[in-house]
Amino acid sequence: MKTTGTREVRRQHRQFGKCERISAGLAAGAALFAVFLFVFAASPLSAAPTQGAATANVSTETVHYDSGGFQIDGFLAKPEGGGKHPAVLVIHDSQGLNDSIREITKNFAAAGFVALAPNLTSRLGGTRTPEQMAEAVARLSPISSVSDARAAFAYLQKDADVDAAKISSVGYGWGGWRSFMLAVSVPELYRAVVYCGSTPSQSFSAIYAPVLALYAQYDFRTTGNALLTEKMMTEAGKKFSYVVYPKVNRGFYAPGGMQYSADAAKLAWTKTLEFLQGS
Repeated sequence: MKTTGTREVRRQHRQFGKCERISAGLAAGAALFAVFLFVFAASPLSAAPTQGAATANVSTETVHYDSGGFQIDGFLAKPEGGGKHPAVLVIHDSQGLNDSIREITKNFAAAGFVALAPNLTSRLGGTRTPEQMAEAVARLSPISSVSDARAAFAYLQKDADVDAAKISSVGYGWGGWRSFMLAVSVPELYRAVVYCGSTPSQSFSAIYAPVLALYAQYDFRTTGNALLTEKMMTEAGKKFSYVVYPKVNRGFYAPGGMQYSADAAKLAWTKTLEFLQGS
């Protein structure tokens, strides 16, 4: 009986240890899943890039423009001082026109651009919380969002402070594909920058503007298209260049987020400005 009891105790200890390991594994898996959800649910534009821009010398206002009968709101930032400036259309990510996009827009203005960030959810009406904004962006059709971006381009063309021959677009994530589509559908576009955005499936022959794509190594959704995009653009006789920033995720350019990389964000910002200011 003593031997049997000892064996029973040992058996119970083994079972308890096994349960303990399973429970620990489940807890670790739950924690990892929670981290996964947090990383991928967080906006890649949760904060504006820190470029040290002197935004004190920037004026801002909310503007409105027509797009096929819809009133679209936009955040407009301008550098102080006279003369005509190059312009950039800042196309927001899936989180919509939030404070982060406004700060990015001001940074462009501080760098010498007239910068306009349209709220592409405007056609759905009303004001929204950040959660509602993301939901509204998800409801937008690709066609309407590109049309509203084209209307924003036309708005900049009419601005007296803008050099109409040098209007570019910069799109982030969800907005990256729209920036690429502006290059497809607006022959007058000067430059197009795509941050972690998808590539159009066709119509490369219609592109006139040089395109710069900035990718993250661990963004398995879009970075894999880099070589194919380069091949198709080259075969169409178009100018395309790209950079893949190593060991960073899709939101590498967003300080404050878990995916942020200060070094990669700084390099990408410098690359963007050099590209937009090129002749």
